Amino acid sequence: SQSRYKDPNEYLQNDKIKELVFALKNARKYSPDNIISTFSEIEEALKQSQEDVIGTYPSEILNNMLYGLHRGQVIVVKGMEGIGKTEIFRWMEHHLLKTTTARLGLIHMEEDKSTTIKGVATYELGIPCALPDSGVSDKDITAAYRSAVGDQEDRIFIYTMFGGDDPDDVLDSIRFLVSSAGVDVIFLDHITMVVSGLGDDDERKALDHISTRLAMMVKELDFALFLVSHVNDEGKTRGSRNISKIADCWIHLDRDKSAPTEEQRNTTHLSFNKNRFGARTGPGGKLYLDLATFMIKEIDPTDMALPPLETIR
Repeated sequence: SQSRYKDPNEYLQNDKIKELVFALKNARKYSPDNIISTFSEIEEALKQSQEDVIGTYPSEILNNMLYGLHRGQVIVVKGMEGIGKTEIFRWMEHHLLKTTTARLGLIHMEEDKSTTIKGVATYELGIPCALPDSGVSDKDITAAYRSAVGDQEDRIFIYTMFGGDDPDDVLDSIRFLVSSAGVDVIFLDHITMVVSGLGDDDERKALDHISTRLAMMVKELDFALFLVSHVNDEGKTRGSRNISKIADCWIHLDRDKSAPTEEQRNTTHLSFNKNRFGARTGPGGKLYLDLATFMIKEIDPTDMALPPLETIR
């Protein structure tokens, strides 16, 4: 047996030369846990990469550009204030609820819990539940929410605040949601709110710290993270350049809020400034917010010359 003696000297003392030679020839190569090289490890790594797909996006173009949503990714959605980033998050959240079994952590920091719940119900009913004249009762909203989550209480975990929490508390909450509650996708809207109230230099340092910690946590715990970041007049992430550096993908949003027609005012143009996985950058299609339902829909993407996506179902 290879484990019969603790070292070569004991083999020699017990006159087990042949056993020693056999043990040496058949010894398994040692390598630290964070280094792989054997064929079995290579095969396991490939198997894990196939299991990393969480689901799809509610957009043909996004799926073709990104090949679906994967674990271990940080996706930054950026744009000017009031451009509609939160509504796009709701659109993605509802799609994942209805097409996957993924658990979602919703951190919408500029709204109360009621608004977040009504946002889920809006996409389930096709009615703007947050508006006071929607005619939808709390009972209707509760029923719609339960329908959206498949009557499972552990599909959505909601964390909301209006700023002022210790940034490390937010990080700890995200770690808890993923490691203890089994959350697969975190939606954080928005990252600057985590450090609101600090001075400019302190805010930059805090954002550098938080974005780095988040990126490390995503890789360590193997979940997907969507981040909203506002941009400055130059289109760069506000407060910290590190936010864009740690991202696997940037999706930039642009909308002309003063356009002459309602259709133009409510049409958002997407572009990809960075895409580590698919390497495809450039125009990402157009989305339209229907004010009658307060729901996002994709404008016909047939003019986008991208090959069909066959690997994501």
